[in-house]
Amino acid sequence: MRKPTRTSLKRHLDKKVSEIVRARGKCQRCGKKTNLQCCHIFSRKYLNTRWDLDNLLCLCAGCHFLSHAEPILFGEFVQRELGDFYEVLKESHNLIYKPTIDDLLTKLKCLEELKG
Repeated sequence: MRKPTRTSLKRHLDKKVSEIVRARGKCQRCGKKTNLQCCHIFSRKYLNTRWDLDNLLCLCAGCHFLSHAEPILFGEFVQRELGDFYEVLKESHNLIYKPTIDDLLTKLKCLEELKG
């Protein structure tokens, strides 16, 4: 059996973290329980925090849209929500990280164990 590609693993990880985050069951901003989406605090392009559950919020579609339409308001909400941990996450997302296929496989295994 051949190893999966980096791209296919990234897609699989994206799907897995999205399922875990949406399973939180309600929007972390307004409390709505429908149309839930996975929202990255720091962009998906930063691989160091892309699949970090601390970098992900469960938001309804309206609040997720607002996060992109009103980034300053969203930033203020996130800083209130995370408190001092916001600075830790901010530092972490700035680290340069290019995961190997084995790194991605390990991350996927950890997430699958977490989800159960």
